[in-house]
Amino acid sequence: MSSDGFHPHRNVTGHPIPEVVLRTRRSVMEAANELKAQRTRKRRHAGIALLALGTLIVLVAPALMTVANDLSAGEHFFDLPVLVLTFFLVMLSAVFAVLLLKWRERDVHGEPR
Repeated sequence: MSSDGFHPHRNVTGHPIPEVVLRTRRSVMEAANELKAQRTRKRRHAGIALLALGTLIVLVAPALMTVANDLSAGEHFFDLPVLVLTFFLVMLSAVFAVLLLKWRERDVHGEPR
């Protein structure tokens, strides 16, 4: 009786785990690392966008106070500085709304943050 029947079959490399299993494991680990890197990249881009939005708000706050003071002091709404800042506020609000909708859409589709 041969002793080969009682030992698990080894492939050519002598490793007890077949080469197909090792390749599958490597490809799964590579895909997981890619997904992790993609999530990190998305978080970084969202952080940069929020930082830019926050900076714009901080820079515009003094101008908003000036417009509020001018309007309360008796200036007209249709003066150019008031119109420009009102337009800017509407556009800033629209950008913020689009950003919130994109986050909500991403959460609805099940993608992680």
